[in-house]
Amino acid sequence: MTRSILLFAVILLAAERPFAQTPQQIDSMKAVFLKAIKNMPRPSDSELKAHQRQPPPRVMDSFHIAYVRAYKPQALPTLFETAFFNFATLKQDTMSFVFVAIDIGEINCETGKLIACDPIGMRDARPFVQQFPVGHFPVQLSVAAFDGQERVAFSRIYFSDQPVVKWEFALDSGQRKVSIFSDTLYSYGVDGGMGIFIDEKANQAFTALEKGDNYLFERAFADEMNKHDHLSWQYGNYHFQEHNVVSFTTGFGDGHYGTYVGYDKDGRICRLLTDFGLFDWWKK
Repeated sequence: MTRSILLFAVILLAAERPFAQTPQQIDSMKAVFLKAIKNMPRPSDSELKAHQRQPPPRVMDSFHIAYVRAYKPQALPTLFETAFFNFATLKQDTMSFVFVAIDIGEINCETGKLIACDPIGMRDARPFVQQFPVGHFPVQLSVAAFDGQERVAFSRIYFSDQPVVKWEFALDSGQRKVSIFSDTLYSYGVDGGMGIFIDEKANQAFTALEKGDNYLFERAFADEMNKHDHLSWQYGNYHFQEHNVVSFTTGFGDGHYGTYVGYDKDGRICRLLTDFGLFDWWKK
């Protein structure tokens, strides 16, 4: 990791949680972020030759591609959906991105009370106030390929294939409902470069097991994610008893990341998505 990327992480970690930022503060951090990318050292000739193939085919050789039906998005930001349309492209400033959707297994949503957080904070994490569907549902990552790199841009739980007609913040207890385009950003803090989705019941079981198993955390995250170690990103899906926890690296690492709920035309929840801050979609 370059010094400029480390500086970006330090800037983000300077804030306390719970966390709310103005668009101006977010734009300032984005400027540092983009500068860090552009100032990264040029890879050696041997590295460039190793990555001459287009990133999407390289991903297809190694991963389970999530085949998502493309459609015309009905809700803003459209990127929350199009980033999961395989080989969709996006240009931001002078950089071009290609997206690939990766299927990383299912989550057992046992109670309909879901948590998204840094695993370091699992013990004290509270579920969102929204009630989610109960059952087993696919978890997908949108991997953005650009300039010889790959990063997780978004993670989501795919409850149904119905189009999203409205996005709202996933809310913690006590947070008021506001527009996702407002001056407020509800988010969770990441100090270890990793995020998770887990059901409340599974989280309680994990916490109880951890008290008698000093190596559970290491198996669930370090060991599990090392099984799925790829170009600049990882993921894991750790099963314990009848539960599981799904983990993934977070964009460029540490920071504060918003989680959003997508509703279909009948008002039913069809997505839960975390944005890892690679794109400034809130700009109009």
